[in-house]
Amino acid sequence: MRYPNIYVWYVLLSALDIMLTALIMAAGGSEINSVADRIMGFWGLPGLTAFKFAVVILVVSICEIVGRKNDRTGRRLAEWAVAITAIPVVVSLVQLLVLVHHYGVDQPLPGE
Repeated sequence: MRYPNIYVWYVLLSALDIMLTALIMAAGGSEINSVADRIMGFWGLPGLTAFKFAVVILVVSICEIVGRKNDRTGRRLAEWAVAITAIPVVVSLVQLLVLVHHYGVDQPLPGE
């Protein structure tokens, strides 16, 4: 593997994205990403998890292939994958903070 330290962050953020999505859905929220929403509609959270990690495998494979031809470009692709994957994680954390602020810690969230 050419960029293992970057890939660790990418996998971590991808896993956090799935966990936070599940938490938001359990609290009565909805999936913003239309592709992910359709996958959840057909196959539920297990399907979304499989899809997300299939994308992870695809992106890591592309970074590896590109990195063999041009190390700098492969590294940039991997770094951009981390940056892009961080966006829904940050958005989800903000959504959860708003829910906790609105409903309080002691009150059940919608859907519970």
